[in-house]
Amino acid sequence: MKAVIFDRDGVIIDSETLHIDSVIKAFDTFNIKITEEEKKLIIGRHPEDYKKFFINKNNFQYDKFREIQRKEFRELFKSASLFKETITLIKKLYELKIPLALTTSAGIKSTLEVVENANIKNMFNFIITSEDYNQRKPHPEPYLITAKKLKLNPKDCIVIEDSYVGVESAKNAGMKCIAISNKLTNQDLSKADLIVNSAKEINIDLLNQL
Repeated sequence: MKAVIFDRDGVIIDSETLHIDSVIKAFDTFNIKITEEEKKLIIGRHPEDYKKFFINKNNFQYDKFREIQRKEFRELFKSASLFKETITLIKKLYELKIPLALTTSAGIKSTLEVVENANIKNMFNFIITSEDYNQRKPHPEPYLITAKKLKLNPKDCIVIEDSYVGVESAKNAGMKCIAISNKLTNQDLSKADLIVNSAKEINIDLLNQL
């Protein structure tokens, strides 16, 4: 292990359920209800990635939906809490001089707000956001670009994720992956090399053993 790469939503900040809530509220405007199975399509994905599915199933104005969903998410995001265990882990790894990166499907503006509020921005060697790649998770491009920035072979990187698409992206890139489970989002994380309940269970010895 030569570097650790962190996802943002569901790993650093408790925002995965906020995404679902914002989608539900936006769909309520069109009197559209989504199922528990459909909620799983939303987690870890950009709206463009589940756009086709919902448009094929329901008759609604996507642009209007996105406008409402963005507004709802921004409001909910303001009160999102940080995962203290993850912040502690990041600080410990930084003190050990282990190269760190953040790779997210979110945009640069909100991501910088998160890391600045957590006082961890300077701890990441690189921050990779949706503006930096063309293919979103589960495609391996986001993590392959991160490895290239770090000047490391993907096999020397360990990713910390929380969603099915995130784990897929990391494994497709040839990286080791630790998944943090979330009972509220109920994701299939079986392809991860290790599943933990929180970042509190992750330490340098565990990382070196993967």
